[in-house]
Amino acid sequence: MRSLLKSKHCSPLSLTSLSLLLVGLSFALKLAGTLWIKSQVAYLTREYSYIGHDYPEVWPIERKSVLMTFDNPKHFRLDEEDGIAEWAAIAPQNGVVHLGPHRQPYTVAMMHQLKCFDILREEMVRDRSENYAGPSVLGRHCLNYIRQIVMCRGDLELESFQFASHKNPIDWHGIYECKDWEAVYNNVKSNQEEYDKWLKRRVTSV
Repeated sequence: MRSLLKSKHCSPLSLTSLSLLLVGLSFALKLAGTLWIKSQVAYLTREYSYIGHDYPEVWPIERKSVLMTFDNPKHFRLDEEDGIAEWAAIAPQNGVVHLGPHRQPYTVAMMHQLKCFDILREEMVRDRSENYAGPSVLGRHCLNYIRQIVMCRGDLELESFQFASHKNPIDWHGIYECKDWEAVYNNVKSNQEEYDKWLKRRVTSV
């Protein structure tokens, strides 16, 4: 009988403690969530000087997802005049953009990678006569850079493997969901045009 009364007396105290604990936990979670959201907003809206290491990790431009089919086009030939011109134009002005109030130069990773492919193309079609001195330092850099980028992205798209003796063993004519590369080109072009105007204004004001 005494133990029963004791449990009845303890029960309200336990419920009160549990309620206070839940209220405290809820308050702590809301506070942590609010602080995290504020830190993210501050990160996204903060102004960078683009001097030294004070710049964002990625270029803050909007890109949607697009679908891309993979095939073997007739463009971008290795050693024909039209193909060479297409490879040369694939990274306009080497993909360099100028950001921040002081117009600091940066290269966009996508443009760097495309430029490296053109350098590797040049390595493939170089004259290997008696004066050939082997692969260039830039060619080695680009091959290693592309290797690291491929490993970094770690694309997990499944491609149907037929069999080793097949003429085209891998069926890669699929549809990929990609980031909109056209948005990158448009923003690079706009930035370069704006930078050219900025340079002209500086020259005329001197």
